[in-house]
Amino acid sequence: MRDQPSHGNSRALHALLYVVMVVLLVYAIVFFKLRIFSDAAIIILDMLRLHGFGIAHARFVADINQLLPLGLATVHAPLKDVLLAYSVNHELVPIACALLCMYWLRRPYHALAILLLCVLMAVLLFYYPVSELQTGLILLLLYDALAEEAVEGRKVKAFYALGLVLLPVIVFAHPMAIVSLMGWLAFRLLKPRRKLSQIAFIAGVIFLTIAVKMLWFVSYYETNKLMSWDMARAYGLNYYVGPFARSWYKYLVQDAFPVPILFVVTIGLLWRLRNFRLLALLLLFSIGAFTLVLLNFENWNGAVYDHYYEHQMQPIIFFMLLILCDALSRSKLPKGLPVAAFALVFAISFIKVGQGKDFHEERQKWMAGYMHLMDRMQIKKAVVGRNWIREDMIRSTYWSGAQESLLLSAIDGPTHAKTLYPAWDPKHIQEPAQAGNMFVGDARFFPIDQLPKYYFQLDKKPYVILDNVVPDSVLNSLYWPQTSSY
Repeated sequence: MRDQPSHGNSRALHALLYVVMVVLLVYAIVFFKLRIFSDAAIIILDMLRLHGFGIAHARFVADINQLLPLGLATVHAPLKDVLLAYSVNHELVPIACALLCMYWLRRPYHALAILLLCVLMAVLLFYYPVSELQTGLILLLLYDALAEEAVEGRKVKAFYALGLVLLPVIVFAHPMAIVSLMGWLAFRLLKPRRKLSQIAFIAGVIFLTIAVKMLWFVSYYETNKLMSWDMARAYGLNYYVGPFARSWYKYLVQDAFPVPILFVVTIGLLWRLRNFRLLALLLLFSIGAFTLVLLNFENWNGAVYDHYYEHQMQPIIFFMLLILCDALSRSKLPKGLPVAAFALVFAISFIKVGQGKDFHEERQKWMAGYMHLMDRMQIKKAVVGRNWIREDMIRSTYWSGAQESLLLSAIDGPTHAKTLYPAWDPKHIQEPAQAGNMFVGDARFFPIDQLPKYYFQLDKKPYVILDNVVPDSVLNSLYWPQTSSY
């Protein structure tokens, strides 16, 4: 059954979706510098110096998020345009998927779910745009809309053809994408209308791809994060009251409060529809996915919810939105009520995402202080200890600082390019830092000659250790700190 004409295909809902798309693009443009953060900086620099897609751990879905910036870099467009395109490209993908749902598949509630996934519980994730998991889940929502069409006998050939492409891409997107696929497969089985032959096709492609991934695309980065049963047995239910879990509960109440509200609304709609099987599945999947993240990442050393864990939690949001929008398409609600409610949710979410910029602005202000100091000292490469970073600014996130500082400084032109490596202990990297022909950072060591000269012009002098020379702005932030909102 297609979305209810009374509200699913209303002009108001379409208008809301268009407004959300525009705001997403505006945010991507306005905050593009703040999104040069963590893995994004690593991937962008790899893309520029290796002249190809920056793919980590065989997560091929990242290709579609790099098409626009890579194309501009190929023709040597200004670095600012490349970085801006990288930010915008990450919003063009969900917008394109949403438009396909609206006009090709005529299922605007799926488009609503896609756009909600981009902003709901994304105060931190918006500034960490490299989430292959989120992109994979967006594609899965698109494919679910196509599966709904196929069940009703429409676009069956497209269902099988795109399934052979999209499902393997989603499997490779992230280990938690496989968890999401298992939940989605159960969801399709519990639907009132289903075709077992189509579900068998979905299951066959998923499990065959998983086998290929396990045999020929083993990622030790991923396998090393698998939970230990001994740890689960040792801590038991304490995981749910540990520091990491408590930090997430606090975040839900303060910054992502629309999520529990929508969760309750979803439960209410399922109860009204008397679909208790889907209600049970929603609860089991949500608790199970949360438990998996807890077991894998709670380290009992003061772990705190951050951008990386928000990325890991996306399957919970995906599954809630999947079931919520399916329930809405089957519910007879007062005309205009869903649109007004979701307009409020989007407004709150965008405000919260906008507030998330404070942490990143302060972070880049810290780097800018050292960039100005390096200009005055006429040096291109420097190392500084992370002890000069306030603890509430989360020192561990500066692991990509060498790449971030290089990209941000080079926006003003290749001759302005500088790199600042925030090291845990500058003394331990003195030897590689003395090799002036190498780029030094936590994530990468490579010859400076690999950097394209039309974007970056670094000298081959040894790195300068700046631990005894500190910018006034950094000293002021240490002694008169502003509270970080991260």
